[in-house]
Amino acid sequence: MNQPEFYQRLAEILDVDELPSESELRDFDEWDSLAVLSALALADSKYGVTLRAEEIRSVVTAADLAGLVEAKQKQRSAGLGDPDRV
Repeated sequence: MNQPEFYQRLAEILDVDELPSESELRDFDEWDSLAVLSALALADSKYGVTLRAEEIRSVVTAADLAGLVEAKQKQRSAGLGDPDRV
């Protein structure tokens, strides 16, 4: 995964110019249910992974979210698949 691109796309969701990896997502007024849905859609459409609600709840920083997406991608590429995908 191209992390700078991921952070840029997440910054667009949050309507900010730049998003440092250590940024706490809950500190953004824009991190609401619509932003969470947009992040879920981004993970699915751009990175091919499905994130579950409980996984998103555990995310604190932008780096946490990027790490979660990367971990899911590695699972998929290791042949473990994504149990949430049909």
